[in-house]
Amino acid sequence: MPRKNPRRNISRIELRAALGNRLGGWEVRIQRQGKKYCKFFSDNQRGGNRGALNEAKKYRNELESQLKPYTTKKLAESPSARNTSGIVGVRRTWQTFVNKGYEFTYEFWVAQWIDGLGRRKTRSFSIGKYGEEGSCQMAIAARRKGVHLAKRTV
Repeated sequence: MPRKNPRRNISRIELRAALGNRLGGWEVRIQRQGKKYCKFFSDNQRGGNRGALNEAKKYRNELESQLKPYTTKKLAESPSARNTSGIVGVRRTWQTFVNKGYEFTYEFWVAQWIDGLGRRKTRSFSIGKYGEEGSCQMAIAARRKGVHLAKRTV
């Protein structure tokens, strides 16, 4: 089992004030079931960089122990707010190319999944070639087949 990143959910924030001095600290950001938790730990108020980082880690650990953990499977089953197809791993997109002063835009549906070896696989289906509905259905079928062959559930 891989070790957890000791600075997970903690980011360094540094700013330059008007007089040229630097202000900094560590920020803890965690999101669970759509609710965001955020707290800043200033270097100046906690005895420097190391003290602020230790306080941030302590806060993060306490917060994680109180919050219901999420599973990777649960995350993968839930489409993000940006998902336009309603199916995880399938999206509609376009690409624009410029050649000798002419601009060409190609639209297509893309399917993505992780294979049995942990590598990302991608298949694209042209809307110009297969039509809107046809390319969408082909992308959905490709993702389902890829996930099935990888023996994954999502």
